[in-house]
Amino acid sequence: MANWVVTSKDLYLLVKMLGGKVLIGITNPFPFYQEDELEEEWESMFKKLNTMGLVNYIQGELKFKDEFIQAMWVLARSNLVAEIVTDHNEQSIFYFSDDRVIECLKENEMSYKVIQHPSPDYTMKQIILPRMLMGIEDRSVRLNDPLYLIPSDYDNYCVHRSIHNVNQIAINNDIDSDSLLVKQFSRSIQRKIYTNRLMVFYRSELKWNIEGVHVLSSPSYNWTLRMVNEDGIEWLNARQATGELLVQEIAGVFERVKGKLAVN
Repeated sequence: MANWVVTSKDLYLLVKMLGGKVLIGITNPFPFYQEDELEEEWESMFKKLNTMGLVNYIQGELKFKDEFIQAMWVLARSNLVAEIVTDHNEQSIFYFSDDRVIECLKENEMSYKVIQHPSPDYTMKQIILPRMLMGIEDRSVRLNDPLYLIPSDYDNYCVHRSIHNVNQIAINNDIDSDSLLVKQFSRSIQRKIYTNRLMVFYRSELKWNIEGVHVLSSPSYNWTLRMVNEDGIEWLNARQATGELLVQEIAGVFERVKGKLAVN
C-alpha cells in the first residue's frame, strides 16, 4: 500500500481543514497559537505537499491526490482509534473506517509514516495482533488469581524493573505481602523482556471512551493487564496468561468495543 512521511503539524492542519475536532493519539503541535498565527504553517505545509506530489493549485483550487486525501478523511472522521506501543519504543496509531485502516507510525517526535491498510478485520488480525505478540514465547500458568494494580504504579515498575510498594499492593488486594502471587509478579517485572500496550479509543455520541490491555512477558510468566474500573477507580487487572490467553485478551479489547459501539 502507498505510504507517505509527514509531520504531526501536517496531520493536525489537514484534519482541521477537513473539519475534524480532535486528532486522537497525536498531541496538538500548536497549543498556544491563535488562528491568524497558523497562516505561515499552512503555507509551509502546502508547499511541502506540492513537492511530494500530493497537492496542486489548479485554477484557484487545491487539488489533492485522491488516495492521500481519502486517508486524511479517515483520520478526521474515525470513531475508532487503536494505539499500540511495543516495549516503550515503537508507537503506531490506527484510525479505522468501514473499509480501510490508516496507520500513523511514529518515526520520531515530529515525523510519522502514514500507511494504508485494508479492512479493519484484516488489520486487527494480521497487523495489530502479531505486533503485540512479536517475540513473545508461550508460557505456562501457575496461578489464575488476579492482581489489581494502579496504572501509574505499573508504569513505574516497568521503568525501574522493581516494585516499590509491595505492602500497598498487598493491602489493595487483601493478600499477604509475601504471597506467591506477588512474588511471581515481582519476579516477572525484574526479568521483563517485553512490555507492550494496546489502547482503543472509541466515540459514543460526543464522548471518547477507552479500553485497553498491557502485555508483560518474562522468562518466568507472561501476564495480561486489562484496564478495568472498580467503584470509579482505574485499575489494571493482572493475570498470568498462556499464549492462547494472550491472543484472547488482545482480541477481547476490540470485541468489547464492538459490543459497546453496537449498543450506541
